[in-house]
Amino acid sequence: MVIFPVKTSSQKAVLGVAFSVSVLAVIAVSLRLIAHAIAHKRWTPSDYFIIAACIFAVGLQSVSITGVFQAGIGYGHVTEIALEYGLEPITKLSQLIIPLQFLWVLSLSCTKISILYLYLKLFPIRWVVWSSYATIFIIIAWTIATILAGCFICRPFAFNWDKAIPGGSCGDQVTSFTVTGIINLITDVIVLLLPMRPLYQLQMATYKKVTLITVFGLGTLTCVISALRISILSTMDFTDITFTIPKANIFSGLEPCLAVVLASVPMMRPLLGQSAATPYGSGKKPVNTGAKSTGPKEVGDDGFERLDDDTSDLWLRPIGLQHRADASALRDTMPGDASEEDQDSLNWHERSGHIKGHGITVKQSFNVSERG
Repeated sequence: MVIFPVKTSSQKAVLGVAFSVSVLAVIAVSLRLIAHAIAHKRWTPSDYFIIAACIFAVGLQSVSITGVFQAGIGYGHVTEIALEYGLEPITKLSQLIIPLQFLWVLSLSCTKISILYLYLKLFPIRWVVWSSYATIFIIIAWTIATILAGCFICRPFAFNWDKAIPGGSCGDQVTSFTVTGIINLITDVIVLLLPMRPLYQLQMATYKKVTLITVFGLGTLTCVISALRISILSTMDFTDITFTIPKANIFSGLEPCLAVVLASVPMMRPLLGQSAATPYGSGKKPVNTGAKSTGPKEVGDDGFERLDDDTSDLWLRPIGLQHRADASALRDTMPGDASEEDQDSLNWHERSGHIKGHGITVKQSFNVSERG
């Protein structure tokens, strides 16, 4: 077995990226699961898919590392390697390209499905649910098509690495990689944009909304890498594969690992500190207005005291429940002289045994509607 020495910048770049992003992906998923343990949260399909995505991504990087040491990735031109080591490394690299392609598509598809399952849990809105399921179907179809293309682009299959087989032929592999990359980019954009409208419509402080949109928008970086990968694939030359593959290999390995990391970041919130989440959308109980103040509060220029709000936990709930409260003053009015609205208020006080006279009545109404 041929073992190539690491002496070129291309070899070092492939190895450096492969080792670093693999470790980063494993750490990110581990922190995500630790955060679940801290929050006493059960694993969901989203977690299982991200674990699978991490395994596929690390497997891809392992194949890349093997390609550097045993197949001459980044070592030099094919002609130079053939003169020095023979054709065995070239054959080995042609064989490794197939699992590289399969692991790439499997890792990315699992990551996207993981994110979409998270959307189904966080945003139970009809159009988000249907859009998420439709996108999952497209991703599964894209995954199957990519694997089938890798299996059948060369006939017979062994012609991928053995060009001496009589009657064998291969389709345009560069075009195949480019098309699958474009579909991958389109699904990246869809997954990125799906939660933006629900997040924008959340009723919360602006800085919290911006923070959430920023966290969920980290996938923009994956889209950029995907676009760069497509442009690099178009420059690949399979007749000089050892020399032209390093950049494509780096971006093909960087994209799935980074996607795993970015998909795990929003789930790490419990690592920053525990707090009891409440239906009020914060980590604290509602302020008891009847309690006495424990100290002086800041008073603004408008004469209103500033409320303490250092809450950080957010419940992402769709806007569906609308609450309205109206207040009106009660006057010493004879029932016959009162307006219809005041008469209703007086009747309510009489039925409930409240004291007639001066006071305030509060009417509350709730309107529940579904948006989607």
